[in-house]
Amino acid sequence: MAGKDFTNLKNALDSFSSCTEVPVTLYDPEGAILAEFLSLQKFCQFFPQYTTPGSECTDNTLFSITQSYEMGEPYIYYCPAGLIHIAVPVIENGKLLACAVAGPLMMGETDERLLDQAISLNGTPVKELSRIAMFTSQMRHFLPTQIQKLSSLLYSSVLLSQQNFADYAHAVSRHRQQLAMGEQIQARKRSLPSGSVPLSLAELESMFIDFLRARDLDSATECQTRLLDQLILVEGGNFDSIKMHLLELFLTVTRIATDSGVPLRKALGENMDLLASLIGVESVEELSVWSLRTTESFINEVFAGLSPPLSSTTSKALSYLNEHYMDKITLRDLASRLFVSDSYLSKLFRQELGTSFTDYLNKNRVEHSIELMQATDLSLLEISGMVGFEDQSYFTKVFKRITGETPRQYKTHLLNGKGGEEA
Repeated sequence: MAGKDFTNLKNALDSFSSCTEVPVTLYDPEGAILAEFLSLQKFCQFFPQYTTPGSECTDNTLFSITQSYEMGEPYIYYCPAGLIHIAVPVIENGKLLACAVAGPLMMGETDERLLDQAISLNGTPVKELSRIAMFTSQMRHFLPTQIQKLSSLLYSSVLLSQQNFADYAHAVSRHRQQLAMGEQIQARKRSLPSGSVPLSLAELESMFIDFLRARDLDSATECQTRLLDQLILVEGGNFDSIKMHLLELFLTVTRIATDSGVPLRKALGENMDLLASLIGVESVEELSVWSLRTTESFINEVFAGLSPPLSSTTSKALSYLNEHYMDKITLRDLASRLFVSDSYLSKLFRQELGTSFTDYLNKNRVEHSIELMQATDLSLLEISGMVGFEDQSYFTKVFKRITGETPRQYKTHLLNGKGGEEA
């Protein structure tokens, strides 16, 4: 703020006060007074709390200055004494330089509560009571519609003196965007079934990357929408943090593409303009459109020339099953270990392996049972238990469906082929 010339602004505020007969105080961002207009008409003049750092009055003023800046518009508020003020921020290049506060204003009839509240806040000496009572009796009363019109007039005065309408338009847009995201957060929370646990951000990102690599546009699009909803929740509506998180996610996808064999020039060349365009995105609606466009570009351009590999989730699932096929394990157990839903894991098995989780696990167990038949003299009951079948009749049923023979028939043929006899 050093060196800032407020001459035009002070002239505008002086004109506003002269025409409306409403006092105005110009504060710096820390709450220090830079200028006052019609200060002798301020109810605050009788009370030291008005300018005492750390007092309820000054804390209230600082809060209102911040609120007006975040809104980019007039902020109408009550002071601790119950009087109305109008705060209008002075913004330049996105930064708060000062704040013009009109008031205090009285809305409605004067009553004893105003005096009682002001005196209790400030510990006013008895000798001042008559002067304060006389002053309040002469204060002008405003209607709610007049307060609104005064706020519009003060706002216009500040904007015309600054001549930087784009700064204010941007601030207003950002504030309304924050409000919209707040509503989305509440709507998202209300939409969750009672007692349900939503997928974490890490789970959704893993699923999203898997869908991209598998070139599953419909699933990736659906997952991207859920991911954006979850980001809004996690980041608490902080728009810049949401944008940065999405940028990092797509840069991670770019690295995965190059690791999969896509030339760096192609991975970046097809999407650099899209990634750069994220800077200009200013609303959740625009961000959603941007994300969908970028998702489509990665699927249709970057990963289009690659054979769909197994997703990292599927690879981890197979690795675990190959090591623990003999244990009692269900689809839900495995999904929980991989931090994904069981429906999502089931879909991956069918989509990438062309089989169900149960069929894959049973086939794996049957293959290991055959290895044991070939390498050991263990009984079929022992073998079925060792490969994870708790019920020998179920082992026989599964074995026959996969090989076309019962375990006993298979072992008999195996022994006959060796010239021996079944033990």
